[in-house]
Amino acid sequence: MRSRLYPDESKGSGAPGQRVPSVVLRGGPPVHPSVFSKRVLRTEGHPQDGDLVRIRTKEGRSCGFGLWHGQSQIALRVLTFEAERMPDREWLRERLLNAESLRRDVLRLPEITNAWRICHGEGDGVPGLVIDRYEHIASVSVFSLGWWRRIDWVEEVLRESLDIRHCIIRTDLKTSRMDGFTIPEPVSKGEVEVIENGLKFRVDPAKGHKTGFFLDQRDNRARLAHWARDRSVFDGMTYTGGFALAAKAGGATSVRAVDLDEQAIEVARGNAERNGLDVTFESGDVFDALRALAAKPADERPDVINVDPAKWVRDRAGLAAALFRYRDLNRLALSAVKPGGIVGTHSCSGLLDEETFLGVIRDAALDTRREVRVLAIAGAAPDHPFTLAHPEGRYLKSAFLVVGPEGSGPGNQSHPDFRPGRGRSGPPKGKGRPGPRRD
Repeated sequence: MRSRLYPDESKGSGAPGQRVPSVVLRGGPPVHPSVFSKRVLRTEGHPQDGDLVRIRTKEGRSCGFGLWHGQSQIALRVLTFEAERMPDREWLRERLLNAESLRRDVLRLPEITNAWRICHGEGDGVPGLVIDRYEHIASVSVFSLGWWRRIDWVEEVLRESLDIRHCIIRTDLKTSRMDGFTIPEPVSKGEVEVIENGLKFRVDPAKGHKTGFFLDQRDNRARLAHWARDRSVFDGMTYTGGFALAAKAGGATSVRAVDLDEQAIEVARGNAERNGLDVTFESGDVFDALRALAAKPADERPDVINVDPAKWVRDRAGLAAALFRYRDLNRLALSAVKPGGIVGTHSCSGLLDEETFLGVIRDAALDTRREVRVLAIAGAAPDHPFTLAHPEGRYLKSAFLVVGPEGSGPGNQSHPDFRPGRGRSGPPKGKGRPGPRRD
């Protein structure tokens, strides 16, 4: 589906006099890349959903360009705060080349992997567009009708300028419903062998949830592998085995990994065989597995526990149930680890901020009456940058903890009947189980 070109737009000059529709805002120029509908005073030139529009203040000042969607809560995605240049194909090419240069020349990712995030939406100045590289295949996630209408721009730039041979185009159900467009199911272009810090993973970018391999946890996998040396490890919500394999390759004495997704576990077993690593993969409920570990004598529990759950907060209405689930999971993880052991815990829910996430862990620690010291607070790998104008782009939160023995920490008087290991596997009745992860 191609973009509607306005008069002279194909020239790419972006001169202020070009006739494109305008959106006039209340309250001055935008300072955030997402402009909500309540800030729109009026439109000029009859913009259609998905159109590129000029942004103006009510005084007539031109203050950038964005993608318009009058039926969406986010009425405007600001592509640029510059008034002089209108975004076109060459603008997109410059943005993506700049983003790729950051990964190659500054982060030097090709030295450790052949897979990384080329473009992280607002974090790379391209709101509503996320692109992941898996060798010569790009997984393109479209989060606005405007980018779906310009998908030919995206594919052209990726093929001509970024050495991409195939593009897999996808969106999520929420975007499809809100913006009113449907993308056909992606067709497989074959499997890719992703290499990360010497480990090999089988990935089909057209299959599984978000390709079956999560690039954002790259640095956290390496961090856990370092601390797992000469220790026993339990990896919960392992999916296709990223943390588990990194821990074993890092020198863990034993690794047990559990996930409810049987297909993911089969892929994980294949990844272990491909790397010649002895990891025990099991299909099962992680809550049940942690509960069983917590019931064991302290010296029989794992030295390291890692839990990396799904995106449990899809909208603000579901936040309370998700907080219950996060607290339950962390309570069990803290109860199940050996005294003096390490717990890695993660949340990829963008609507759950870091302060609240750490508060959930604190409450879980109070429930278990175990002292918890924080070794590190981390997030997504640096190929997932966020801007200060869009702090929501920092969606992944990770905490690495050292856990003391039972009775070493303060207790939570609000739950006098709590006993370590007595967690419930999921939210309050009727809320349902989460789907696979992630952003």
